[in-house]
Amino acid sequence: MTTATTTTTTASTTTITSDPGILCFHHCNVKVFCFTLPHSCPHCNAQLDADANAAPDATGDANTTMTITRLLPFRLPYPFVRATQHPCAIVLRPSTGDFLNDYSNATDLHIAVTTSAGDIVEFDRYGLRRHRREDNPRDWWQSLLVGDLPEPWYDYWDEMLEQICGQSSRWSIVSYEESSHNCYTFVLAFLQALGHAQLSDAARTKTSFCEKYIVPRTTTAGKYISLYRRLRLAGIHVHRQQPKQSKQRSPKAEICDGLDSKLATNKTKLANNMTARWHIRQKLCTIEE
Repeated sequence: MTTATTTTTTASTTTITSDPGILCFHHCNVKVFCFTLPHSCPHCNAQLDADANAAPDATGDANTTMTITRLLPFRLPYPFVRATQHPCAIVLRPSTGDFLNDYSNATDLHIAVTTSAGDIVEFDRYGLRRHRREDNPRDWWQSLLVGDLPEPWYDYWDEMLEQICGQSSRWSIVSYEESSHNCYTFVLAFLQALGHAQLSDAARTKTSFCEKYIVPRTTTAGKYISLYRRLRLAGIHVHRQQPKQSKQRSPKAEICDGLDSKLATNKTKLANNMTARWHIRQKLCTIEE
């Protein structure tokens, strides 16, 4: 296995390496998304920094016409991680560039494994490579965490990974084939050998692992990317509330509802595509440009 040195991706010069901080708050029956809280509601123009505790009127009741209904803002969960900070994990990133700025519906994705020490092991056209955690490879600063295991599994995870990596001829540069023997092949071979109930069972087929582990993560990421790009262009986004459902849901569970109806997943087409080539395009998550 080759120990790789840190390289900088040249495809993107504006890589976002940390949470950009998307905020959400509710006001006048809309959800407002922004990077910086505005002084007034972009929907009704009411002042948001006014005193919501109005003085009582002559009857002793609060003057509700002076009251501004505003829920406390919260920060949307950032879906990406730095791969080296997550031991014994399966991680995913674009083949070139980063998710927030460079990912599109035609972008290929690349998958790899981390060790208990946070090293990244990947198989690509350069063969089998290992990036040391201390090298902090920039290409993996913005990744999706596809799956991981708790600490009791760490030693066994490393042992099985070393066994798979020890099959040097299987993961050599000459054995790499973009459409049939690639990064996805390597990760599934490792997971199948691992013998973990959930991960290994799902990894028996490309279709199953994709549906159970990759699709949910990339769908969430696609919504976040679309919203981020709207805010990058406009600075603020207002989303009208949908009619209330019979079952009460938390604000965080609803924040992305209705933002991107194009984000539906066609799992059958995806499965057929992945058996031929590790290209995850709009069948996983559609980015609204």
